Amino acid sequence: MIYISEGLLYICFAILTGSLLLRLVPDDRRPTVHVPNGLLLACAIAIPILSYVPIHNLALVFGKDFDMTYGSILKSILLDINTGKAWLWTAIGSAGLAFLLGLKAFRGDKHMPKVALFVTFLLIVWLGYAGHASSLYGFRGLLTHATHFLAVSVWIGILFVTSWFAKDDANWHAFLRWFSPVAIISVILTLLAGFILMSFTTPEYVNAWMLPYGQMLLIKHLLILPLLLFAYSNGFGYKKAAKSNPSFNPRRWLKAESVIALLVLAATGVLGQQTPPHTVKETLQTVSPSPLFTTVYKGSFSPDIALKFTLHMESLLMFAAALLMAVGLLWMYRTNKLIPAFIMGILTAVFGYYGLMFSIA
Repeated sequence: MIYISEGLLYICFAILTGSLLLRLVPDDRRPTVHVPNGLLLACAIAIPILSYVPIHNLALVFGKDFDMTYGSILKSILLDINTGKAWLWTAIGSAGLAFLLGLKAFRGDKHMPKVALFVTFLLIVWLGYAGHASSLYGFRGLLTHATHFLAVSVWIGILFVTSWFAKDDANWHAFLRWFSPVAIISVILTLLAGFILMSFTTPEYVNAWMLPYGQMLLIKHLLILPLLLFAYSNGFGYKKAAKSNPSFNPRRWLKAESVIALLVLAATGVLGQQTPPHTVKETLQTVSPSPLFTTVYKGSFSPDIALKFTLHMESLLMFAAALLMAVGLLWMYRTNKLIPAFIMGILTAVFGYYGLMFSIA
């Protein structure tokens, strides 16, 4: 339940960020996009509800461990722990955002989306304040986490809203002309902030693959590969594809890209509710190794092992298959075959995963 709530929370942020940003874009530089105001209002209301789920679970665990009532332990969490303090500010900010979105004047006023976008930005900052990096590294961790999530929300939010809520196919070229550089900047910020976060939370990246957290982090990174391939195709291959095929519809491809983006958000949601392994050996004293790792890993498992890369024929074959699928995805884009391209994108991540897992010893 907690993983589902975290994934839905990220989707709510993406919809709000993408919708509010697109309201600031002139009509001639985007297709006609209509996101129901009720959906935006539901997202604003859902944010404090979904972000309360981990606090509820924490209160249950602490209450059991310290033999305290739910109410007393909840009060302590909300007043003394960063996660609780952030939730209080999130609840207040979400209430204000819901009030703005509920106003009839919001639909016609050109300044209201700016105010709502600012409140959404504050909610993202508070989400970063509640994260692992902030609790461990203070302002550096807060800034890195918030930047990472803001960049993801801008990129995936605009992508998701445009692909699923566009009402026509007008101005796609004008839209991609400004969205492509925005997406590139967002991707660069996401990757840079992500690497810094990893140095904070997962300094032993390869060894962490023995743990559920490390496995999910690896899966997330591998899913980013087909996401970037779709982003590259949609950003730079659109002109050529549309020229060679007049019936080419970019919205179908943006939808496919958004589906993979949602898988990345789902993996991020799972990571957000797991304890990062700062020292893998110590973590393995209290956390069981990943069943996925122990199933795929061919060596004998021990908490003391240090994983190393050793290329074998089977791992090279897996990497070659991943490369073949990546090239096939780009070729399918040129020939406007969406389903095979989507399957090849997923297989790029799958073969890449087995290539890496078969390489460790």
